[in-house]
Amino acid sequence: MKIYISADIEGISGVVNGSHTAPQGYDYNRARKLMTDEVNAAVKGAKLAGAATILVNDAHGPMTNLLIEELDEDVVLISGNKKSLGMMEGIDNTYDAVLLIGYHARHNSSGVLAHSYYGSVVSEVKVNDNVVGEFEFNTLVAGQYNVPVVFVSGDDVLSQQVKSFHTEIETLIVKRAVSRYTAECIQPKKVHRLMEENVQKTLTEKLKSILPRRIEGKIELEVAFSNSGMAEATLLIPGVMLIEPNRVKYVANDMIEAYKMRMALTTLAASTL
Repeated sequence: MKIYISADIEGISGVVNGSHTAPQGYDYNRARKLMTDEVNAAVKGAKLAGAATILVNDAHGPMTNLLIEELDEDVVLISGNKKSLGMMEGIDNTYDAVLLIGYHARHNSSGVLAHSYYGSVVSEVKVNDNVVGEFEFNTLVAGQYNVPVVFVSGDDVLSQQVKSFHTEIETLIVKRAVSRYTAECIQPKKVHRLMEENVQKTLTEKLKSILPRRIEGKIELEVAFSNSGMAEATLLIPGVMLIEPNRVKYVANDMIEAYKMRMALTTLAASTL
């Protein structure tokens, strides 16, 4: 069995504000350790289920958060930014399943640290007229390769969004949102036990019943930005259309092109900051 793990930090138990998520934060190194430990618990569960190959992609911010020296020795880690597939770098059709660890709810929802890729730049993302966040978009990228996302961990708001998108995907709630910057957090040792047990059970008992989410044909991508200047900056890309002062549209041939375009649009928009 070959397993792909994409790991974010905002959905890790104990992570609740900017001091945990940015390198300049006074608690960032603690959060990195919490993130690494939760990923290790998922890895342990996958190995108990029979996984022989496990690739972990560090998917938060600078994408150099996971402590490689503390990761399970059988894991291969993708570390570093400027990846052509960002949070899903390394995914291909040879994998049996995807686990999304430490994920969060989409922008403009009530989850802890909720955002969609770049909170100060992107206010909304739509795929074929449906609002999506990082979970949904990344799941559709995996689906382009016919690989199912089978397990997602994060807060209770994310869990609700996962079930609305694909009822069969298993979720683990590691904290419950009180507000954007406050959560009821499960103690990490308990989280690790639950993570290991639930990942193992999902891969052992439910893998074959969870199908990939795949969109055939053209993809209509819409991205709304924090202001009109950001949207205007993206018009340098041929094919990008301004449909509202702060919103652009692009028609892609498939999810991979749409994902790369979303990254390009965000990079250009962020250049105005």
